[in-house]
Amino acid sequence: LTGCTYLEVISKEDVTEGKAEINLSDELYLTTKDCTRYHFLAYTYRITNDTLYGIGAIENSTIITPFNGAVAFNDIINFEQKKTDTGATLGLIGGIIAVGLLVGVILYSVALSDAINPN
Repeated sequence: LTGCTYLEVISKEDVTEGKAEINLSDELYLTTKDCTRYHFLAYTYRITNDTLYGIGAIENSTIITPFNGAVAFNDIINFEQKKTDTGATLGLIGGIIAVGLLVGVILYSVALSDAINPN
């Protein structure tokens, strides 16, 4: 199970001020001032001083272009990283178990009813 996830938007200012941190072991999306969207898989990028270096892709609505290079922090608007929603995941698992138990109880009661009254 991968769980329920969402993309958390992290502002560049929060990263540079130390209020938020980029997790290098997670996928990273970033958007630049010219509306270019970059995508990097886990461990394919690094941040040194005020520049992000990596091997990834430039994505738009129709084309994915390979990218190998650097993006200056001055050009970045925001970052996005996938986060797991533990509450939603537990709710989903609990719901699946509850439905399974309900179906099992209904099937058992139908079988028991047929055994007692075979007509």
